[in-house]
Amino acid sequence: MRLLTTNLLNLTRRDDGIKPEIETLDSSFFDKVFTNYATIAEESEKGFTAQNQVGRSIKTDKTLMKQLMTILFDNAIKYTEDDGQVTLTVRTNDRHLYITVADNGPGIADEDKKKIFDRFYRVDEARTRQKGGFGLGLSLAQQIVLALKGTIIVKDNQPKGTIFEVKITGV
Repeated sequence: MRLLTTNLLNLTRRDDGIKPEIETLDSSFFDKVFTNYATIAEESEKGFTAQNQVGRSIKTDKTLMKQLMTILFDNAIKYTEDDGQVTLTVRTNDRHLYITVADNGPGIADEDKKKIFDRFYRVDEARTRQKGGFGLGLSLAQQIVLALKGTIIVKDNQPKGTIFEVKITGV
């Protein structure tokens, strides 16, 4: 219930147009976050690969960035079977930050891809009842990406699974 309340408050704040608090982060920020994710993946009996290809400092909101990556990572862990694999990659070029989260779980049907960023939307009631959640995480992720002046897309990971790709501009 606490998670639901927190996510609802965060969504409401995004609707009110709260501006990101931009600061300079060095690439070690991502390594620290990845260390926590590796522990969670191990406890969940999932494989986890992290690739930090950020070779420079970036300007973004530290809290929003961590929250965004955590939402995408948590979803990947939640919907990947035991002994499955989750990969999280961050990289930059001279103008953008790219975040890619890939898993080899069951994937998302094309008709559901159009709705997964809607509040309270859950792909499969039976599956989500077993996995938990309220259908708010990806909606919040999209709001964070928009606040950071970015885009987020979802696509298939072949031969199975899902890939979320985020592009943040002007970092």
